[in-house]
Amino acid sequence: MKRKKSIKKDTLVPNELMKVISTREITSDYVLEIYEKAKKAKSKSRKEQLLSTAEKLSKHIGKWLVE
Repeated sequence: MKRKKSIKKDTLVPNELMKVISTREITSDYVLEIYEKAKKAKSKSRKEQLLSTAEKLSKHIGKWLVE
């Protein structure tokens, strides 16, 4: 029997693609959860940071967060 020629992953996957781990889907509930954390935050800087994050994520509902 002839041995099949092996194909390396590098020849099939373009260099621009990355291997990532998806951590969480961005949902409206997740954005509201971050907003609630912002309301309870004690420091002003932390509150602003969480509000900014919630605003940015709200524009990407349905997509995935990755590491």
